[in-house]
Amino acid sequence: MSIHDIMNFETKRAIKNALLIQIEEVGFERVTVKNLAITANINRGTFYLHYKDKFEVMEDLQQELLNELESYVKNVQPLDAFHTIKTGQLYQPFIEVFKCIKEHAAAFRVILGEQGSPAFSKRMKKVFSNHILDRISVIREEGLDPEFQRYFGAFLTSAILGVIQEWLDHGDEDLNVEELAMIHFRLLRFLGDLASLQK
Repeated sequence: MSIHDIMNFETKRAIKNALLIQIEEVGFERVTVKNLAITANINRGTFYLHYKDKFEVMEDLQQELLNELESYVKNVQPLDAFHTIKTGQLYQPFIEVFKCIKEHAAAFRVILGEQGSPAFSKRMKKVFSNHILDRISVIREEGLDPEFQRYFGAFLTSAILGVIQEWLDHGDEDLNVEELAMIHFRLLRFLGDLASLQK
């Protein structure tokens, strides 16, 4: 990477960090390019060399987060996860997903928050759905039913995102990823125990 590329990367990073700061302070609707430039310690001309407006900054930031999240979510294999949970062990790919969330906790919290982007939670759910739902659907014939699959996808992805948001919203980043994975494990085991009561 050339010095020019490094400078471009660092400037774009500064602008994205400025966006997060401004969203927390005034909400996305009231963010202006002028204040982004001031917060990023650049002039407006420099801003426009990299982005055309605040919406493009938001899209770049969201896509960056989603790409990294997806790189870990795609390693989750539900059958392996269930077998691991049944043996009372933590599932390593889950831990890697939580590590990703923890590393970017501030960004996820701001964008998922009331002042951020309402569409971002749907995009996160889509990442989980694309890589986990299809793998679960083939386990049982019921999972092949399109209507069931749609509602199960909504239930599953909302549950995953709900755990993540609870963690972020309550400032529990001091809870390490292994502890969060254990809570996730306990939730899944609890649901499994409830299901077994029907037998």
